[in-house]
Amino acid sequence: MQKHALKLATALLGIGIVVACGSDKVTAPANIVYVANLRPANEVLPNGNSAGVVSPNGTGTWTGTLNPSTNVLSWTMTFSGLTTNSIASHIHAQAPATTTANVVLNFATFAGSTITLGAPSGTASGSINLATATVGTGLTITGDSLRKAINAGQAYVNVHSSQYTGGEIRGQIVKQ
Repeated sequence: MQKHALKLATALLGIGIVVACGSDKVTAPANIVYVANLRPANEVLPNGNSAGVVSPNGTGTWTGTLNPSTNVLSWTMTFSGLTTNSIASHIHAQAPATTTANVVLNFATFAGSTITLGAPSGTASGSINLATATVGTGLTITGDSLRKAINAGQAYVNVHSSQYTGGEIRGQIVKQ
């Protein structure tokens, strides 16, 4: 009798394990969101200050979404209130909020991006596979290096105008 009870308990335990394991679902990691709030006060001139940028109405928002399963970073940006027409917009890296850095992704020339320039306001959107992007595919650093710079808070977005050719509004890219 004890043998049968032990076998029954063992069988029920095995069924419980199978049921529990069978109910485990593999969930994809959540998307990672990044934001850059573009303002004139954030713009850093080569001499290290922002005193030369006087744009009372310049503003913008860049939002990026990284799918960690595919390594694709997609972004949208809007900007408005520039003192004169926009002429360029980029992601720059490796720099904290207090210094400048080289352009690593030019929204106007990168194949995976579109941007409206030539007015005091505009939009941009695009995407890049950070796992496969290499130098020369519209980037001056690898996609992996860009991802690392963004995650470390060492990348920023800015919009240049015909009055402020070095950049009128800027925002550091921050992980949310």
